Amino acid sequence: MASSVEISLNVVKCLGAFYIIYYCVGSLAFGAYSLQHFDGKIPFDFNTWVDYMECCKGYTSSELVNLISLMLTYFVLPFVLVTFIRHALWDYILTVTTIHVAVSSLVMLEFPLNWNWWASLGIASLFCICIGESLLLSINAKSLYLT
Repeated sequence: MASSVEISLNVVKCLGAFYIIYYCVGSLAFGAYSLQHFDGKIPFDFNTWVDYMECCKGYTSSELVNLISLMLTYFVLPFVLVTFIRHALWDYILTVTTIHVAVSSLVMLEFPLNWNWWASLGIASLFCICIGESLLLSINAKSLYLT
């Protein structure tokens, strides 16, 4: 059983990895879409978001950058987290997501009410958990087989 200090350090590592990946992916998407102004609030901006009710009808580049950044961050995150988390990855991902919602609310000075953002965040989190737990299962199965 892990100690509280170890769990707290793992949460800090997970948060650091999450925001480093988010800013890297956001910077790449920013460059790919040739936006004129890099917004440091990319990970926290839930107001500039795609509207799923208007599917593919003229999304702005900023909306697409925010969506792509979120989805790719949650895709890459489990591959990084399995390097130092060996159990209960789903718990760390949910903790990081909950802290991210709180930090986003503080940065934007309002609570996110955009259902499109919540749907994207929920789907990305679920996808991240599935990938992460599958990776852990294969890593643990391989280590059991080799010993």
